[in-house]
Amino acid sequence: MKASLALETALGLWAAAGAGLGAGCSAAPPKEILPERSVSLADRRANPDEIVAFYNGEALSWQVVAEKTLELNLKESVDQYVRWRILEDRKAALGIVHSPQELHRRAEAYLDQARRQLGSAGFQQQLDREGVTEEAKLAQIEKSAFLSQLLSFDKIVRFSEIVEDRYEIDRAYFADEAEARAFRERCAAKGFDDAAQELLPERKPSRGRLPRESFTASRPPQNPVLDPWIVEELGRLSPGAVTDVEASRSNLHYVIRLRGFRKGRDVVYSQVKDEVSESVLKDPPAPQDYARWMERERGRSKVEYAEGASRRERRQEPP
Repeated sequence: MKASLALETALGLWAAAGAGLGAGCSAAPPKEILPERSVSLADRRANPDEIVAFYNGEALSWQVVAEKTLELNLKESVDQYVRWRILEDRKAALGIVHSPQELHRRAEAYLDQARRQLGSAGFQQQLDREGVTEEAKLAQIEKSAFLSQLLSFDKIVRFSEIVEDRYEIDRAYFADEAEARAFRERCAAKGFDDAAQELLPERKPSRGRLPRESFTASRPPQNPVLDPWIVEELGRLSPGAVTDVEASRSNLHYVIRLRGFRKGRDVVYSQVKDEVSESVLKDPPAPQDYARWMERERGRSKVEYAEGASRRERRQEPP
């Protein structure tokens, strides 16, 4: 499918959610079993002589393009493969499949997103430029490999939200401990929101308030870092409560309000697949949800580049 309807952002979610997040092959989630692959990767390899494009009339084979791509940017090519592999392994582990009805509804949601982004007039203009009706575009998207991949990613991300404990917090930070303690006293007297109004509206290295954060207990925020002992302290609070001044290894001092806590459910995908599907089709994950999931999987995995590949990358780096 062409990257049409000016939805490069949406089309790029599959690859770009993990862009810059080099990762390794994923571990299977709890209680799920990664099945044996019915066809080996070697058996599924494209025919090296298969023609994939033409350059000024010259036929370009799969092998020629693949070899030059790896030669020009080996690390990026490997990382792109790894991101794909993480998702494919997780899809297989969970046993994710899509019904025709699900694909149709996801395609409708995709076009609705395009209409909101472009506006009704811009959406129609794009259809006119392509020479297709909305119904034809819907059918094209519905049958595309991209939409199937995107829906798999949707379901993977939404299922992870169901099974993992999740915190939602507001966090103020200070380089100066005395300033942090003064803020904590204002929280006790006025409440967190009123005290936070006195902070600078924009983030500064010395003080500020972070946007609302939502994270799992196993993968707390890293910028700035939320240390494990602070997460443990959050676990002792009731929603709405505020921590004392908490020192971080980032040399910052935090005062944090726990907005909410949701306990992960002890289920496997097959038990909640209908719930996951309906949730996705009503309200698909946001781009930051895809990115957070891929970042977490990156942390659970590791890629080791061959020594020869490392030397080749170094030779190609500019001085």
